[in-house]
Amino acid sequence: MNNPYEHDWLDDEVRVGRASLRLAVAGIVLFLLAPAGSLLFPSMRPEPAAARPSGLEERLAAWETGAKTLPLFESWREGDQAFVTRLFRAGNAKVVVGQDGWLHYRPDLEAVFGKGPYHMEPPSVARERHDHAWQTPVPVIEDFAASLAERGIRLVFVPVPTKAMVCREGLGGAPMAVWPAVFAPVKRDLSSAGIEIVDLMPLFAAFDGDASRFLRQDTHWTPEAMAAAAREVAGRIGGGSDAPPYSVETMERESAGDLVGMLDLREKAGYLFPPEKATLRRVLDPATGRPITSDPASEVVLLGDSFVNVFEDPALGFAKGGEASIGAGFPSHFGLALGKPAQVIAINGGGASAAREAFAALPPARIAGVKTVVWVLSARDLLLSEIPARRAGVEWRRVSFQADGSEVSESGAGIVELVASLRETSPIEDPALTPYGDAVFSTLFEEDGGGERNVFFWAFRGRKLEPAARLEPGRRYRLRLVPLERNTEASRAARIDDLFRPDLTPWFAESFETAD
Repeated sequence: MNNPYEHDWLDDEVRVGRASLRLAVAGIVLFLLAPAGSLLFPSMRPEPAAARPSGLEERLAAWETGAKTLPLFESWREGDQAFVTRLFRAGNAKVVVGQDGWLHYRPDLEAVFGKGPYHMEPPSVARERHDHAWQTPVPVIEDFAASLAERGIRLVFVPVPTKAMVCREGLGGAPMAVWPAVFAPVKRDLSSAGIEIVDLMPLFAAFDGDASRFLRQDTHWTPEAMAAAAREVAGRIGGGSDAPPYSVETMERESAGDLVGMLDLREKAGYLFPPEKATLRRVLDPATGRPITSDPASEVVLLGDSFVNVFEDPALGFAKGGEASIGAGFPSHFGLALGKPAQVIAINGGGASAAREAFAALPPARIAGVKTVVWVLSARDLLLSEIPARRAGVEWRRVSFQADGSEVSESGAGIVELVASLRETSPIEDPALTPYGDAVFSTLFEEDGGGERNVFFWAFRGRKLEPAARLEPGRRYRLRLVPLERNTEASRAARIDDLFRPDLTPWFAESFETAD
C-alpha cells in the first residue's frame, strides 16, 4: 500500500537560484575581506607603521597586533561594549559596572572576596609558567623594615582601603566600611614583627556615604578622604604646624576616571559616563606661586603608588592645560600638615616593589639623612593571592641597598649620549587592558666597551603606543639619556619591568634613533 505522505517533503523544498547563491557567497567574502583589507593599507590603521620587523615570529606578532586594531573590528568592539554596558550594566575583564554610575576595579573585588596572600596555589601543569617564584608580601615587608631599622630609619606602613572595601552602595550592598577577613592575619603578623601600621578604616567609616570616600568612576579616593588621610599620617609621625608656610587654592576640576578608560569605550564613553567633577585644594608655595615639590634633602621619605599620585600627576586625570603637577594630592597635603615637603617616590602601580627599589637605589649618602619612611600603597596589593596578583601586575620583590662607602650612584650624573646595542626589552601588553593610560618599559643595552645600561622608554601614553614600542633587539641605537628620577613624568608613570636589574642605575631615554 502506498504511503500518501511519502512525498510531502517536496512541498516544503526551497530552491535557491544561482544568482542568489552567487550574491550570498559574494557577501560572505566581502564580510571576511573588508577588515583584513586594512592590513594592506597602513593609512587605515590607528597607529602609524614603524620599523619593519625581522624574522618569522616578529612578522607574525606584528600581523597579530595589526589584526587586533583593525578599524572595523575596533568599531564593532566599542559598539558592543557600549551596548551591553548601557543596557545590562556589563563590564569587561577589568571593570565591574555597578548601580547609579559606580564602577569597580575587578582586582579590588578579588582582594575582598579572594583567598588572601597566604593562600598557596597547588601545583598544576595547567598553570602559567613564570621566570621567578611568587613571594608573599608579609616576609618582604618584614625584610624591608629590618633593612631600614639597621640604618636607624622608622617605617610607617599605610595600606589604603580600596573602593570595594568602603563603597558597597553601587554593588547593591548595605553601606559599610570594614576590612575583609583576610586582612586580620596580615595585620597581626606585621604588628608582631614590630611594624607600625596606620589603620585608615576608622577614618573612612567616619565619612558620610560612599560618594565622600571614593570617586564613582575611578579606582581612587576623593580629595576629601585623601586630605584627611594625609593629615592622619602626618600626625602619626609627629608632624603638624600651627602656621604652615603654604597657601591653599580651591579649584573645580573634572576627569572621566581611570575605570572608564579601562572599559575602552573611546569616543563612545562620553555619553555613558560624563566626566566626574571634584573640588581640589591646591597647596602652593607663596614665594613662587607654584605647587610644592619633592625635597630630596628631606628626612621624611614618602613611598607610594597612584593613591599618592592622584590629584598630583596630570596623567591620572584632573589636569588642565600643560600642567606638570596639579599640586592637590597626598604629597602636597602631607607637606601642608608637616609644614615642610617630603621626599616623594611614588610610581603608579608600583607601590609593592618599584617604589622601594627606587628608594634602595639612592646613594647611601642620601639614605643616611632619612629618619622616617612613610609607605602608602593600595591594600589590594597587600591582600591578593598569587594568581589574581600576577594577573593585576603586582609583584613583591626584596630589595638590596647599596653598601655604605660605595661609589656615588650614576644618578648624580647629567645627560649622557652614547651608541649601544639593544639586548633585551620587557614585553608590552595591550594598552587598552592596563589600569594606567601611561607607562614606561625597561630595556637592557650593551655599550661598545661591554658596560650595561638599564634604560626606560615610553611604552604608551594616553593608551597609544609610542614609537619606542617598536625597538628591535640586536640593533644599535644612538641614545640621549638622563637619570630616570630627574624626569618627573616618567619616574612616576607605571613601569613595565620584567628585567629586574636593581644593580644598574635606571636611565630614561629623552630621544633615540637607529645608529646603523
